[in-house]
Amino acid sequence: MSYSSWYTTCATGLAPLQRSLIVLEDRAELLREWNPELVNGLLQTEAYARSVLDRCIGILGVPEDLNAVVQARMQRQEILDREGHRFRILIGEGALRRVVGNHTLMAGQLSHLLTILESRPHVEIGVVPMTAEFLAPTPAFSIRDDIAVDTETVSGEVVTTSADDVALAARTFELLSTTAVFGSKARDLIARALAEHR
Repeated sequence: MSYSSWYTTCATGLAPLQRSLIVLEDRAELLREWNPELVNGLLQTEAYARSVLDRCIGILGVPEDLNAVVQARMQRQEILDREGHRFRILIGEGALRRVVGNHTLMAGQLSHLLTILESRPHVEIGVVPMTAEFLAPTPAFSIRDDIAVDTETVSGEVVTTSADDVALAARTFELLSTTAVFGSKARDLIARALAEHR
């Protein structure tokens, strides 16, 4: 298990971290991600990513590299169109309703999610409704195959390759999946949130 402070990882800006994720994600056949607060990075529009990353730069006070980090995040998304990769992504409903940037930006982001649902069958998107039963306290995390878990904290990131830790994260992900809606129900929930932003 290793912990990296954001101040260490992002000492020269946020772009190097995003570029390192390109390599790590490309090595994985299956990526499972959960985020209760935000749309996951692999699914973000450029405008949404720019707004989120600008806030990160501001709160951390790290060197400003907004254009480079947004470009790197968009480059990460190229993996969605490469063969040999599957994605299971869970998003908290709050992420659909929380205003990042403005309502117009959010409408674009949610329209983008609907497009991904329709056009990429290897990308499974589930939404955990706000009315779902609370099952476990869970920060944002991602699981690469059954090899590693990355968990974000307010001050940094924890990466573990312990088999027990990876298994716990996988069980937690499956538990969250039992409360999520998929397919047409996920589309309906996203569409309702989209209507609120228009």
